[in-house]
Amino acid sequence: MYKFTLASRHMDEGTRERFFYEWSILHVSLMLTTPSVMQLFKRYVQHFDIPEISEGMLVYPLSPERWESFAEHWVEGYQGVVDSVHNRDYVERMQPHRFGSHRFITSVSNFETIYERDDFHSGGVKLIHFLKKEPAITQNEFNERLHSVRAPKLREAICDRGMVRKYVQNTAIDIDPAIFKGTLFEYGSIGLYAGIEEFWFDDLDGVALLRKDPKALEAMRSSESGLIDAGGSAAMVVNERVVWDFVTPGELSPSPSISNAASLEAAIDRQGYQPWELKSCIPEPK
Repeated sequence: MYKFTLASRHMDEGTRERFFYEWSILHVSLMLTTPSVMQLFKRYVQHFDIPEISEGMLVYPLSPERWESFAEHWVEGYQGVVDSVHNRDYVERMQPHRFGSHRFITSVSNFETIYERDDFHSGGVKLIHFLKKEPAITQNEFNERLHSVRAPKLREAICDRGMVRKYVQNTAIDIDPAIFKGTLFEYGSIGLYAGIEEFWFDDLDGVALLRKDPKALEAMRSSESGLIDAGGSAAMVVNERVVWDFVTPGELSPSPSISNAASLEAAIDRQGYQPWELKSCIPEPK
C-alpha cells in the first residue's frame, strides 16, 4: 500500500474559508460519485491547518508557503497512482473543478506505524513534519536511518512516555514526474521532501510540549545529525478528518453507492457527464 499525498492552500484570488468549503464538501461529493476514485483510493483523509499555531510551539518552522491543507490517498500500488489521475471519469469530473492554488507539493510514499496507543482512533490534532534529507545521503540511506536511528529514539523519548497517540513514518519512493503530465498535478513540486512524519495528539498543548520537553527535543535534534536538513524541513499542525476508510480494522466505512449498479448515483454516472449541449440543427450559412 502506498500513500499519495498533497499539501496545498487557497488560490491567491480566493480565501481560506472558500477553499475549505469547496474541498470538504464539493470535492468530496465529486469523489464519492466517481467510480474510479472509489475503486482506487482505499483510504482518503483530509487535514485542515489550525491557524492558531505559532512557530514557537514547533520543532520545525511552518512552511514558507503556509500550507493549509494536506490530503492523503491510499492506493494498492504505483499503478494506482498513475490510474487515479488519468482515468477518464476522473479527468472529466475532477479536472474542471479548480479550487486550490497551483502551488503545492506532492509525494508518493511507503509508510510504517512506529507506535500506536491501544485505544487509538483516527481524527483530531495531528503534527506533520516534512523532512528534507541532508544532500550527502541517498534516499535509500535516509529511509534506512530514519527507521533504524530516529524511530527508536523518538519511540523511547516521546511515544513510550505517553506524549502522543500515534507516530507514523513515511518515506518517499522514486516516481517519474511525467506520470502527472496533462493533469492537475503537473505543476506541483514532486520529491521536495525525503520523508513525512505524523504525530497524533490529545490536544494542542501536547503539540507544544514536544518542543518544551527537554528529553523529547533532545531526541529530535540528536537524530537529525547527518540525516535531516532541519532548516529545510517544515511543519503543519492540522485537524484530521477521515473521509472514508476501506482497510483499517475498527474504522471501516460503508460501501459507496456508486459501487452499486442499482443505485441512483450509478444510474446518473451511466448517463455520462459531457457534452451537455445539443448540436445545433440550424444549417451553417453558405
